[in-house]
Amino acid sequence: MADIVLLATSDWDHPLWTNKQHVACALAELGHRVLYVDSLGVRGPRVDRSDSGRILRRLRRGLRGPRKVRPGVWVLSPLVLPGQTRGWAGFLNRWSLNLSLLVADWLLDLRRPLLWTFNPQTRAYLRLSRFHAVVYCCVDRIQAQPGMPVQALEAAERDLCSVANALFTTSPQLQASLGPLNAGSHGFGNVADATHFGQALQADLPRPADWPATEGPVLIFIGAIDAYKLDLVMLEALMERTPHCTYLFIGPVGETDPSTDVSSWKRFPHVHLLGPRPYASLPAYLAHADVALLPLQINDYTRHMYPMKFFEYLAAGRPVVATAIPSLRDQGDVALLCEPAVSAFEAAIQQALAGEGPALERRLARAQRHTYRTRTQAMLDCLSDHGLMPDEPLAPQAPRYHHIRTQWSRPHVSAQLRLALLGVLERLGQPARAERWLRRWLEREPSNITLLSDLARRRLAQGDNREGCRLIERVWQQDGEAEILHQLLFRRGSRPGSRIDQLAMFDALASSTALPMHYAGYCRVVRTYRAIDAKDGAALRRGVDGLAAILAELEADPDTYRCLKPNRENRAKLLISAQLTRLRALMALKDTAALERASRELLDSARRYDPFAIDLTTATRMTRNIMRSLTIAAVMAWHADDPQRFDAVVAEMERLRNACHSDRFDVISGETHEDHRWFADAVVAMLQACRWPASDASARPSMQQLVDPVLLVYFPDLRRERSEKAERFLQSLGSR
Repeated sequence: MADIVLLATSDWDHPLWTNKQHVACALAELGHRVLYVDSLGVRGPRVDRSDSGRILRRLRRGLRGPRKVRPGVWVLSPLVLPGQTRGWAGFLNRWSLNLSLLVADWLLDLRRPLLWTFNPQTRAYLRLSRFHAVVYCCVDRIQAQPGMPVQALEAAERDLCSVANALFTTSPQLQASLGPLNAGSHGFGNVADATHFGQALQADLPRPADWPATEGPVLIFIGAIDAYKLDLVMLEALMERTPHCTYLFIGPVGETDPSTDVSSWKRFPHVHLLGPRPYASLPAYLAHADVALLPLQINDYTRHMYPMKFFEYLAAGRPVVATAIPSLRDQGDVALLCEPAVSAFEAAIQQALAGEGPALERRLARAQRHTYRTRTQAMLDCLSDHGLMPDEPLAPQAPRYHHIRTQWSRPHVSAQLRLALLGVLERLGQPARAERWLRRWLEREPSNITLLSDLARRRLAQGDNREGCRLIERVWQQDGEAEILHQLLFRRGSRPGSRIDQLAMFDALASSTALPMHYAGYCRVVRTYRAIDAKDGAALRRGVDGLAAILAELEADPDTYRCLKPNRENRAKLLISAQLTRLRALMALKDTAALERASRELLDSARRYDPFAIDLTTATRMTRNIMRSLTIAAVMAWHADDPQRFDAVVAEMERLRNACHSDRFDVISGETHEDHRWFADAVVAMLQACRWPASDASARPSMQQLVDPVLLVYFPDLRRERSEKAERFLQSLGSR
């Protein structure tokens, strides 16, 4: 079970339910807890009755905390100024929303929540790093609606797509335009609540009390009646040509588009505008209609939409006549699709009334394949495949949404005060007494993470690696993070003792069976580098064997090469780090035969690696390591006098170099500490100059030509004063 914060662009209690409400319900039905955040507004308010009513409702609810609306779903209605993301108004909106989320976190105890957002301006309101993962679900081209700040929304949406962990779209056009911006993009069609609308198939479903007096067939439309998407001109002409049909419209008029004017329809006695009706009553209206209509224009908005009501109509068993917008073109076997022209719609309606359209059984079967529950489960499966779902079950003390709750929790504050007291004892020369007190406190509070972490540091500093490792395992089992281990692995200044001491410490940590793969794997990586520094041959052999086991496990996992976890938790990054470390260890051991085998395995691995398939930050930051690894593979191809393999290695490096220069990585390339693009350009240029034809063995480059590329394996930049290190390695390979 995961906690999910769903940032909507529609209020929960809106009479016309959309994807947002249905997805929240589906997630709850699948066992997750959902905090539904009402719309923050993507445009400024209008002075009309619709927006005024919405503002008054928000004022009434905004001062309350989250309210439970059904099992597993809570609704939060933060007080915000609609559509304001900049200046003081934007600051106040962020402050108000985050205060509301803090209150909700306090009341609901949110742990490692996912953010499931429909709002393209999400980054203007929330710090995404607070969430376990971020999913942007794009269901329409909202900026094509009237009155929207088009340029601001375009920029915000592209920015969000580039940083979200996953992107789900619901139409082919949305996927085509936004999908290339995100490695975790997946296209899903729209769906419906088939069970709810299937009630229309019940023979005894009574006719609604406000059903108008009708003669002849009834044509129904359910949804918002807005001029920007419905073809009102075509509809009016159709009404004039078909006076024998009754037209029934259910939904608000002009709610999104104030320019909508249907006043001329009043002249038609067979046209009835009933206004919005409760969601629960909609199947009854469909049950007594003869044909369901989707009379859409073809414009920028409708080209990118996939109307939910299409599958609602199918689930209700009604014949459907719809405009052939792009997203519906593959549904021609279950609906009558036509151009938005009067004659085409009239002919299709007559065909449907004559029973000449698609069979009922086929329509119902299609609706059953497109339900919220099945689609939402498929979306969750995608997130799981990419490694983005929280671990189940969550650790007992999994991180809360807001760090303030942890920092000011009673156990943490109490532990910090007591540790300050221990610091006084140590300054007075009584470290043994300080540790005894610490152990007594842990006897009473065996799950206190702050105290456990402090004792682990003390034990490791004393060289008691076995107990230190056991304590770190306890921390991991409690909070699922083990920040102390993260510090030891990636902050060199936090490591106690000499390099030899650190080698022993990471030996103990690498042997743990309780820690997750990314921690156990990096323990083996760091241990091996410590062994290289210590020139410990036996430890190097253990390191190579341990890395081989990690590599075998990662290569066997089909999800490794599409992992979207960030940076240190990313399985593809661990794979490349382990590959490079093994190669460096074999270089230190001067084991040419094993280095040859490992370089061939690396080339196979590099061919499987696609930087566009993983998290963009991770893909950027691992550029140097994969380039270094492939440089070693190129050197081994040179050593084997194999120009074809050398060319194959350089070709892979060129592919990856070109990828890192893609526009997609611009957003992160300037934020890294190292210039990965420069590095890729430099090493590729050096190796391109070393290519030689298979037909001319004399053209094989000299050892000296490979010194500079090998220097970049050892150092972050060219340090020619250290050339002897690269020369010694090349000489150690021996002659063929």
